[in-house]
Formats: sequence, structure tokens, C-alpha cells
Amino acid sequence: MENENKDCVRKKRPLSHIEYKMKRVDGSVFFYEASCLAIKLNGNDAVLSIGKDVTASKEETMNLLQKSEKLAILGEMSAGIAHEIRNPLTSIKGFIQLAKSENPKNKYFEIVLSEIERINSIVGELLFLAKPTADVFLVKDIRSIIKDVVTLIHTQLSLHNIQIKEVYEWEMPMILCEEKRLKQVFINLLQNAIEAMPEGGYISIKGTSLGDGNISIEIIDQGVGISDERISTLGEPFYTTKEKGTGLGLMTCYKIIESHNGKLIFQSELNKGTKATIIFPAATQDTLLGTVSKG
Repeated sequence: MENENKDCVRKKRPLSHIEYKMKRVDGSVFFYEASCLAIKLNGNDAVLSIGKDVTASKEETMNLLQKSEKLAILGEMSAGIAHEIRNPLTSIKGFIQLAKSENPKNKYFEIVLSEIERINSIVGELLFLAKPTADVFLVKDIRSIIKDVVTLIHTQLSLHNIQIKEVYEWEMPMILCEEKRLKQVFINLLQNAIEAMPEGGYISIKGTSLGDGNISIEIIDQGVGISDERISTLGEPFYTTKEKGTGLGLMTCYKIIESHNGKLIFQSELNKGTKATIIFPAATQDTLLGTVSKG
């Protein structure tokens, strides 16, 4: 810091956004960003320095960089292996189905086919992360999309003794979206809520117009909840709270919501439940007139 102060006095001009790594009295390290200005104080050269602690923002930037690196590595890996897995998987599935038809009483064939479908689903998520397809964005009613998803998973809800309560504001703005991708997000979030409630219960879906050009959709369950430590890692590849999960499902959700210029936020309390909040920008007058294609 001494060298910068001398430089400020020597050059007779302000120095801004200088970052220092400093140590507190207790030994902890923090980052400090300062701006310096040469002044005269009682006839002597002096330096006025004004700054702020930027440790939190610097750590957030580092976390974003690390997540971007993980995404890049995952994308390269996905592109290299996903197709190679799918080809033999199709052959294996075909032979298992053939064997099952010849011996329909063997219960193990169903288990094997179920696991093959799970592998196929994971490979599909890898392919999406590696090379997302070009999506056509249309103006849609988010309530209609959610109602379709609830109808689709009705059987699962009945099997797990779970009821869904939907509450929407009378006039919800339309949104610009890719319907199939959003359905994928809601299916994933609702399946997570179902799996978190082994004893059954209620799932609440609430739609609200925020009045700032955005709308929010809240999905609230009465499940086992997620600890604070795990909340911060949701959406990272291969990190999951499920015994047989991969973490790719939520990662895909984050990516889809991001492509819609939205936000996905989780709040949870152990043994009380979890709330997933999705914030979308409402469709403007311009977007109500056309179709947008995104790659």
C-alpha cells in the first residue's frame, strides 16, 4: 500500500480500484479495494484513501469461476462419452426385452429395464448440458404448463399419498418460454418434492405477479428438508442429496431457468420442508407479437 501512496503523490492524479490483501488483528485475511487521492495536509503531501471490504464479492466471483470451469469440463466430457454410451445401451435394452418376452415370469428383467431407463435418462441430461438444442420461445400461460405437469405426475402423487394445492393470482402475466424445457424443470422439482415426503402430505404451488415486471412460482413441500451446507451446493454437477442421484437434474433446471433469464432459489429447513422459487420476466408488449429462437 505504501508504494501506491507514493505513486499517487508522485503522479499527482487519483488512483482508483486498487485491491489489497490484508490481515485483521485476529489473523483472518480479507480483501480491500481502495481509491487514493493526493492532497495537501498542513502544507505536507498526504494521501486520502477511501475503500471498502470486497471479500464477499471476490469469493462470489471465485465461486462463479469454479462453477464455470466445472461446466466446461462437464460439457467436454459429456460430448465425448454420451453417444458412445447410448449406442450399446440401445442394443442391451433390445436383447433384455427379447429375453423378457421369452420368459415373462422372471421379475429381474423389469429391474434391469428400469435401471437401463435410468442410465438413458442420465445420458440425456449429459447430452443437453453438452450441446443444448435450439429452442423456440413462445408466449405461454405458466399456469397451463404447470397444470399439464400436475396431470402428468398424478399417478405418482396418488401412490405417495400426496395432494397438490395450486393458488394463482387472478391475472397472471404471460411469459416467453420454451414449453417442453419448462415442463422438464417442473417435473424435476415436483419429483424431488415427492421423494422428500415418504409419509405423504401436501405440496403447494403459488403463482404471484411481483409488480416489477416479473412473476414468481413457489413450490413448497412438507418434506425432510435440506441443510444449509447442502443448499449452497445445489445445482453443482455430481453433488446430490439423493442416494442414487447424480446432481445433473437440478443442474439442468438451473441451466434451463437461466436460458429464460430467470432465477431459481431454494430455501429449506430440516424436517419442515423446502421452498423452490422460480422468478421469470413477464412477457412484454414486443414479445407478445412474435417468436424468439435461442440456441
